[in-house]
Amino acid sequence: MRIGVRVTRDEVSAVAAHADGRFSRARSAASGGRTRAVADTLALLAGDGSEAVSAVVFEVSGALDRELDASVVSVLIEPRRPREPRRHLWPAEGIPVEIAHVSGGHNALGHELVPLGEDELSRLSAGMDAGSHLVVSAAGAAVNPEHEHRAAELLRSAVAVGSITESSTFYSDSLLVREFTAVLNAVLLAGAEQLAASLADAVSQGLGEGVRAFVATNEGGCTPLSRLAITPVHSICADLAAEMLGAAELARRPDARIIVARPGAVRIGEFVDGLPSVVSRAVLRGGISLASSVAHVVPLTDLLLSGSAEPPVTVLVQGAERELESFGIAPTLVTDDDLVAVGAAVAPVSYWHNRVARVVGADDIERVLAEGEAIARANLVSWGALPAGVRITESRVLATTYGEAQMIRVRVRGMADTDASGFPSGARLEERRA
Repeated sequence: MRIGVRVTRDEVSAVAAHADGRFSRARSAASGGRTRAVADTLALLAGDGSEAVSAVVFEVSGALDRELDASVVSVLIEPRRPREPRRHLWPAEGIPVEIAHVSGGHNALGHELVPLGEDELSRLSAGMDAGSHLVVSAAGAAVNPEHEHRAAELLRSAVAVGSITESSTFYSDSLLVREFTAVLNAVLLAGAEQLAASLADAVSQGLGEGVRAFVATNEGGCTPLSRLAITPVHSICADLAAEMLGAAELARRPDARIIVARPGAVRIGEFVDGLPSVVSRAVLRGGISLASSVAHVVPLTDLLLSGSAEPPVTVLVQGAERELESFGIAPTLVTDDDLVAVGAAVAPVSYWHNRVARVVGADDIERVLAEGEAIARANLVSWGALPAGVRITESRVLATTYGEAQMIRVRVRGMADTDASGFPSGARLEERRA
């Protein structure tokens, strides 16, 4: 049995996917404390323990809080200061950030353009407040992150910081997109660490030791719960993907276009081989880009309803009947279930490998792809997946933005089959309330 749990600031909603294809669910308010509410809900679903719980997957996008009074310093490592002020992305999100420029950086081939300004870093650290969150972003770091690594080490040894994030941790061809993603991740860290610890305690209290815990991610997969305290930004819009997974699960349609109509929103996504299609960059409100792979879920339009021989599967959440009237479509399935919790319960374990590599021929391309696949497999196995249950669902090379003929982007996605994942037939829901 695998349990999916949607955690918000006020409520805990959970669904258990049983080995025989049944589903049971439980819901409770978090007014008495989140840890206790989650533990009680898990214990209720586990019942008498006759069916072992193999894993718990948490969807936490509704519980992530920013550190409002965080002191954030963005260290930009570039060959020279820009002549015109940069149009940073974080002001639109209301995040106060102090900017510092340091000389350094690499070109699109990974060659050093300017030596790293270590003296500048020393002067910068002398004026920093203890506990500040530092974000280090270097030109060319997507190809060669050496200057980010060295700058982070120097700053860490010179000042007692709250956190240091190297923006090359998040893949994007754009320096400002990487910087914004790292800044947003930094202001989520403190709350995410507390949340991860609380949920880990709840699993131990509700189910005992030895049950693996995961957190749902933006692209429709999940990673170990411990990753939430490191990269919470990869879970900030996981509810959209989980909701689509839940709809596809209840409709038992692993390969189809799925429409979900809920009060206030009608969205569409496409599934191939049981997985939602993915784009490599999330777009937040206002068109702001985020360096995080995300399920391609968009608002439904009349144009998106056309152009396909097979009609989409429409899942209607009770209470959203009026949302479909303007489109003139009838629901395939009507449900009052928590689609996000259902989706979390069946989300596969997922690992992404992104890097930029230099190649001179087909043999090099095959080599870097094989290396990426091996890294994905090794990480999934280290997270508890059986080697035979790992599959590579995407393995390809892409051109880089600036068109260097020898530089390519390698993108590999590995997935791990786990108990109760997939699309079980004959699903039946049993409701329980804590």
